[in-house]
Amino acid sequence: MINQAPLSTSIFWRRRGLILLVPAVLTAAILIWLAVEGRAREQRTIARILTTQGETLIRSVEAARRMGMRGQDGRQFRLRFLMDEMIRQGDLRFLGLIDAAGRFEALSEAEPGSGVTAEALSALPASTEPAWAIIRPGDDPLFVVYRYSRPPRRTMHGGMMHETVPNSIDERTLIAVGLDASLYLRAVRKDVLTLAMAGGLGLALAFAGAVTLFWRRKVAGLEREVARQERLAALGTLAAGVAHEIRNPLSSIKGFATYFGAKFEAGTQDRELAEVMIGEVDRLNRVVTELLELTHPAQPRLAPTDVSDLVRHALRLVEDDCQGKGIAVQTRIAKLEKQTLDPDRMLQVLLNLFLNAIQAMPHGGVLTVSAQRVKDRLELRVSDTGHGIPAQDLDRIFDPYFTTKNQGTGLGLATVRTMVEAHGGQVRIASEPGQGTQVTLDLPVKGENR
Repeated sequence: MINQAPLSTSIFWRRRGLILLVPAVLTAAILIWLAVEGRAREQRTIARILTTQGETLIRSVEAARRMGMRGQDGRQFRLRFLMDEMIRQGDLRFLGLIDAAGRFEALSEAEPGSGVTAEALSALPASTEPAWAIIRPGDDPLFVVYRYSRPPRRTMHGGMMHETVPNSIDERTLIAVGLDASLYLRAVRKDVLTLAMAGGLGLALAFAGAVTLFWRRKVAGLEREVARQERLAALGTLAAGVAHEIRNPLSSIKGFATYFGAKFEAGTQDRELAEVMIGEVDRLNRVVTELLELTHPAQPRLAPTDVSDLVRHALRLVEDDCQGKGIAVQTRIAKLEKQTLDPDRMLQVLLNLFLNAIQAMPHGGVLTVSAQRVKDRLELRVSDTGHGIPAQDLDRIFDPYFTTKNQGTGLGLATVRTMVEAHGGQVRIASEPGQGTQVTLDLPVKGENR
């Protein structure tokens, strides 16, 4: 599988950006956790205080019921009177007893008509331990503490009075205490507000980290581009002087080689030596021409170009090389309108890519060429199944004179990049050692072809 090549020296900047982003995210997470935990602790504390208050009242009612059953000094204890007295104290809203049939055995309310019903209280989850719930019988919510009580049952057995405790909840009485829920709900609202503030702060920190990372990468990219342009400018100054000094003697050497080569019969050793000399002069001339084009790229001569014909023409030029190395060629060219390109320069770009792919597959393989329109872009892709490019070389692959091959000048991909950028496009390379290389040319669609 071919992976996208890492961005060049931006790895350093990406790591520095992550150093800023990760602490920001961690800090945000810690702040949110502390805020949530702090508010949850406050809620638990308030709920525990209210539950304890309600449990105390429930125990008082249970004790009063037991005393009322036994009697005291021959007088029946008035449970309802006690409940009315309790309701006048503190923040009680109601105090109720519901029998096993789901009816109020007794009910005292701070304000009559609160809306509390035996059905609503009976619907609360059964519990023989103090439990609590928030209910809304009216406009004001109530913090209800409740428990199923186990009142003793008095029975006669053998002329003696005995008390038994029912085991089934269905036989027990529900005691419910309604308290003011405003304190608890204020804590909940404060919790939501705190969580929102902490979340906002966390998002702000994360956003700041992301923006920092983004701009770090942008700055790193600009710095790389400036450094590349400076290198090309220095190389261009050198190339201009070298080209003048080299081409004149090269022309003389080629002329003399042609002259002396003509004096010998074809097939003789002297004639072959003269032809080798002419070939080497032509090679040096090509190197000088490539160097000048790299450092001083001319404006592309744009013309409507059939991409399919351009690819087929380039493949015909390397057909013998492919056959000689047992390389299969696959093309996936979508039906495209003519694109506005410089056909000569794009032909040179394709030839450079094809030759690189062929040299990467000395023992055969597959060369695949595809072209398609993606929105307002033309995407040309050349991939091979060769030996691939080591990860440590991907950052330098476009540098002039850098090459991983034993032969070549190292100007091929640098020239490809320069020509594609002259068209307003960009080059992307993805490679994995042993799996092959994929080069994508991303070109804008111009003019009427949009």
